[in-house]
Amino acid sequence: MAQESERSQNVQEEGNGKKPPLFSPERPSYKWWVTLALLMGIFAQGLNFGTINVALPSMMTSLRADLETIQWIVTAFMITRTVVMPAVGWVAAVAGPRTFYLAGLLIFIIGSLLCGLSWSLHSLVLFRVIQALGAGPLFPLSMAMLYEVFPANQRGFAMGIFMAGISIAPAVGPSIGGYLIEYLDWRMIFYLNLPMGIIALAAVALVLPKTKRPQYVSLDKIGLLTMVACLVPLLLALIQGRHEGWDSGYIQTLFAIAAVSGIAFVVTELRLKEPLVDLTLFKNVPFSAASGIFLIGTMGEFASSFLIALFLQRVLVLTPFHAGQMLLPGALTWGFSNLISGRLADKVNNRVLVGIALLLIAVSFYRFSNIDMWSTTTYILSLFVVQSFARGMLQSPLINFLMAALPREKVMMGSGLRGLMNGLGSTFGISMAAVFVEKQQTVHALAFSEEQSLYPVGMSEAVAAARESLHAAGEWDLLPTKAMVAVRRVMLDEAAVLAYRDCYLLIALSSLFSLALTVFLRLPRHRR
Repeated sequence: MAQESERSQNVQEEGNGKKPPLFSPERPSYKWWVTLALLMGIFAQGLNFGTINVALPSMMTSLRADLETIQWIVTAFMITRTVVMPAVGWVAAVAGPRTFYLAGLLIFIIGSLLCGLSWSLHSLVLFRVIQALGAGPLFPLSMAMLYEVFPANQRGFAMGIFMAGISIAPAVGPSIGGYLIEYLDWRMIFYLNLPMGIIALAAVALVLPKTKRPQYVSLDKIGLLTMVACLVPLLLALIQGRHEGWDSGYIQTLFAIAAVSGIAFVVTELRLKEPLVDLTLFKNVPFSAASGIFLIGTMGEFASSFLIALFLQRVLVLTPFHAGQMLLPGALTWGFSNLISGRLADKVNNRVLVGIALLLIAVSFYRFSNIDMWSTTTYILSLFVVQSFARGMLQSPLINFLMAALPREKVMMGSGLRGLMNGLGSTFGISMAAVFVEKQQTVHALAFSEEQSLYPVGMSEAVAAARESLHAAGEWDLLPTKAMVAVRRVMLDEAAVLAYRDCYLLIALSSLFSLALTVFLRLPRHRR
């Protein structure tokens, strides 16, 4: 219908001898201009996300902060960005998608400027919150607007191009950030957002059409308060649990507040006619299945990235820079596979694509569960590239399922909830991986200790071998003690490797569970 209408309008205008303006929705090229304009804004946000971790050491020195407090620069941004996601649908309904996107991008630009001008750690954290308030809605808004502007038979390709464009910023961000920090100052990573953000702001204002003022929708104040009171303590507990201790009173109090507020939020939203977040969308089985796959997949993705970074630096003893370089091919592969899956999503059964991608992800995680201290970087890189390719193949068809499951007026709300799944999944994934690895490492270390007491001859031989190595290296002082320490260090490293393997096996099993959810995915017979 969209294509027929588009062709008839073009034929009529050609007959009149008039051509529509360059950025008119009546032009066939309009959808590509929209894609380019939206990508500019997302690129600025993604580049900042990719550079911030590289800048943390310099920020610690400049702001006189320790490692624990400097993490608030990242934590505050992540929490704020996740909290605003569920409200995207309501705000877009009140203000309109174009106005909402422009406002979000402008807030992000102002926040970036303030971050560069910050004079203390507290001011920087505050300005990062402002930055996140603007950045949070950009991605779900972009997805929903692209879904609207493209005809049904091109939506997969559109999502593929968009996701591929997104992959560029995190891939080049660490290199650009490292250069700016080394030769200029860490504040430049925030100032870098200004020219790109302003260009994106002008492009979006020029390309996106003005819409009629939407009808007023009353603000669900109780829903807003209970949502914030649930998500903020929950995310704080997940992020800080490792450092504070999961059984500490502080963390347990946060979980209790989140639980009570979450129950109040659900009860409130289900009773209102105009809720802040339409939770009845989850009664839609295909939408819930796609959301579940997104949540589990994001948890596995971030848990895997967390584990592989630890393995490369702690076990293979790579520097942070070289570890980052190892992950670069995976990011580029992810972008490339998005292009392929986007094209295929418009031509091939989407459930087949999702199933193949999830199966590849599960196999790659299973292969990761067999790595050890003698695994080569080439082997690990090949596994990471295969996993990245599979994750890229998953995106476009799964987004198709999620969006197509909803009526047109609920697409924006659904896109915001998908962003919430991404935010919760990333935080859950890292936290759960850290807890599981620490627990399993202790279990394996205790098992090794029991084996030493049962088989003291093997331990004696290992210590003797370590003593010979130290003796040959000229390490004469405290030789027996150093030999024992060296052997125990090897044992702890081996326990850590076994813990990583256990965690990867658990992630592989979760991917297989996601595969089972594909039976509930379906596209309507006639796509909108």
